Amino acid sequence: MKFNRMKALTVSSATAIYLGLMNAQVVFAADGGEVKSKLTSAGKTIQGILTGLVVLVGICVALFIIIKRMPDADDPREKSEVYHAVGRVAGLVALAAAIIWLLPWVYSLFT
Repeated sequence: MKFNRMKALTVSSATAIYLGLMNAQVVFAADGGEVKSKLTSAGKTIQGILTGLVVLVGICVALFIIIKRMPDADDPREKSEVYHAVGRVAGLVALAAAIIWLLPWVYSLFT
């Protein structure tokens, strides 16, 4: 069992190093405009991944709140608390997504 893990780790590491070196050659051979466009593209990709993670975490938290409070769904007060909690989660997800996309824009204003 331990040998299989070590083998998988070695193969993964070798693949990551190989891909890193192949991409490095492309970047080193590019001129300034190509590098800037690649960095911009990488930044947009990272922003998309972070936004996806924020939304995924928000969905998981909202579902946890709903499932946790489901046994008491008949109580109007409990239902109101669930709506407020889920609304708060949605607001926080929107705020986090806005920060992910607005912070680089604000930074670019000062550079």
